[in-house]
Amino acid sequence: MEGVHTKATVMVDAYRVIARAVEEGVKYGWNRAHKHTDDPRPDHIQSEIESAVMNSLSEVIIWPERL
Repeated sequence: MEGVHTKATVMVDAYRVIARAVEEGVKYGWNRAHKHTDDPRPDHIQSEIESAVMNSLSEVIIWPERL
């Protein structure tokens, strides 16, 4: 349709999007830390959770250095 323009406003609940990404990242990291052992070292758990949270956030956030 030539000449027809519409404008829409979309609101995003950033807190909810980020909270969901963090929650999913923590769960994934925890599971990944326990993938090959029932008793992983605390530093390994922390590393896996940090990595998974950052990866999850990177799916919903465009970081300034990536622009």
